[in-house]
Amino acid sequence: MRQVYLLLIVLLSSFHTIHLHGQIGGKEVFTFLTSSPSSRISALGGSAIGASSYRLGDAYINPASLSDTMHRALTFQHQFLFEGIQNGYAGYAHHLPKQNVTLHAAFNYLLYGDFSVRDEFGNLNGEANATDLAVVIGGSYEVYEKLRVGINLKFISSRLEVYSSSGLAVDLGAQYETSPGGLTIGLALRNVGTQFSPYFEDRERLPTDLQLGFSNRLKYLPLRVGIIFHHLNRWNLLYDNPSQEGGFLFGNVEPNQPGAFDNFMRHVIINGEFILGKGGIFRVRFAYNHQLKQELSVTGFRNLTGVSGGFGIRLKRFAFDYSLAKVHFGGSTHHLGLSTNLNYFTKNRIL
Repeated sequence: MRQVYLLLIVLLSSFHTIHLHGQIGGKEVFTFLTSSPSSRISALGGSAIGASSYRLGDAYINPASLSDTMHRALTFQHQFLFEGIQNGYAGYAHHLPKQNVTLHAAFNYLLYGDFSVRDEFGNLNGEANATDLAVVIGGSYEVYEKLRVGINLKFISSRLEVYSSSGLAVDLGAQYETSPGGLTIGLALRNVGTQFSPYFEDRERLPTDLQLGFSNRLKYLPLRVGIIFHHLNRWNLLYDNPSQEGGFLFGNVEPNQPGAFDNFMRHVIINGEFILGKGGIFRVRFAYNHQLKQELSVTGFRNLTGVSGGFGIRLKRFAFDYSLAKVHFGGSTHHLGLSTNLNYFTKNRIL
């Protein structure tokens, strides 16, 4: 249990070093680190640290989700955002049985595309582009049969037109599973780190996020439900917005100022996953993210901002995932994923 105590001490120590603030937008650097790494994660609302692990992309959210079942797993993910902006993730995992350790290597990138450079009079002075990249190396250790701990190191490089920056972020995580497929509890402290070289003179802080998640499969339904508490290191997520609408899902007609309960719900993601077919070969996912709903809804319009969903299907050697997330009245994001395992190509095996 010494490893468990050490992890808890590190998490609590890191928590005390984090400043408490309100609205989180526009105050941090390398925010692309918070982007969803996979279609499954996008469908589940942007996080699934408490979900039973079986997809390699989960390790980007919580490195403790890595397990021996992911040995030689390979995944490719791509997300289509707005105005040609695209996000991608690719990863590979390898298990070391003697050390009881599972390692993974991955990279996450965000491509902003080309945009025009103009002066204050609107004259065109050429074109520029911007790119963010994180190279990830991590691993998990099985303390005992039900408990794993893990760590990710993210080496960051960012270029925005003529400005560039680099840095390092660390993820710490733990996952406890009462039984295979049963109640799972996840804890993760994400993106603790620093800039090596800032864009300008001053260094900025990274988007640190302390998350706690629970999930469990229902006894009489093929449904796994989960709840995620995020940004526990920043309790006040409210900000001054006179046109803020309250309520859930579709919102209310009359605007009102958010209160303590609304602030609490901004920390919550509720998700679910139907597990259908023999061996769970087909899965249907859904989620509701209240923070996204409150911050990205347009006043006076009823919409499904904050709602996401998708499906996954496993056929022979490959698994395909798709998600659709309503992030704003103006549009949605689409996320595609393709996963496999190299063992299926070196042996005469099929899923």
